[in-house]
Amino acid sequence: MAILLTGGAYAKTSQRIATLCRQAKIPFLFASRRGDSVPAADAKDPTGATDAPAVRFDWTDADSYANPFAHAFPNGDAIRAVYMIMPRVPEPDKYINAFIDYAAARGAKRFVLMAGTSASLGGPGPGKVWQHMVEKGVEWAVCRPTWFMDNLSDGFHLKTIREENTIYSCVGEAKVPFVNSLDVGGVAYAALTQPEPPNKDFRIVGPALLTHDDVAARLGNVLGRPIRHVNMSPEERLEHMTNTLKLPAQYAGFMVSLEKLAAGGAEDYMDDTVEKLTGRKPVDLDSFIKERKELWQ
Repeated sequence: MAILLTGGAYAKTSQRIATLCRQAKIPFLFASRRGDSVPAADAKDPTGATDAPAVRFDWTDADSYANPFAHAFPNGDAIRAVYMIMPRVPEPDKYINAFIDYAAARGAKRFVLMAGTSASLGGPGPGKVWQHMVEKGVEWAVCRPTWFMDNLSDGFHLKTIREENTIYSCVGEAKVPFVNSLDVGGVAYAALTQPEPPNKDFRIVGPALLTHDDVAARLGNVLGRPIRHVNMSPEERLEHMTNTLKLPAQYAGFMVSLEKLAAGGAEDYMDDTVEKLTGRKPVDLDSFIKERKELWQ
């Protein structure tokens, strides 16, 4: 059995799945628009491996769908499971569903979709992919992680924490069970490889419900300087994202919509999915911050 990882070697969860595949000696293949041009070093994992088998793949280009299935795996393995990250294109479900049909006709049996908390069966975007997998009768799973801790250490949060000692949001005092991308990747790996078909969705959360004030305080404790959380109205947050942080308007609007959902309690949820599927407790925020302390210096 081989596993196809869409999203390329740069996706954090794909990197984690690749690491676990290497450890278990399961063949895998990255698929992205970069294809063979992905530098091996960019897929480096904690084991020190730098091999990154990859093919060119574009969700919107049906001619590229054949490339993963033309790849020669060691020992004659064939793709039997596919990990799918939603592409940032209009109507992504249309392309993913077309590829599911294509891959299933060529022997792929299991499909694992990375979605989000807000995804629902039959709903927009990932919800339509979810429904298609169910109706088609393939083995399936939908991963619905909460907010990644990793968002604090890259992108716009990294910039404002490092330069302004500030986290901005419109979440207010709502609680979020922040999760590490390593744990999300671990759950996805289990869904791809466990003997029995999952045929369910997995809410994936970290070990504690935290407000953004809590997060700021924990950052400050580790970094040795005060970090504050500034709560904004949704309108102020959108203006800040587009005019100050220079984020694309569509992306900023999407992020604000997620923060508004969280403010209403959408992320206030806990379970033990990570421990059940990976065999270990999820990474806590303090450990995450200590491990990456230099990024915010």
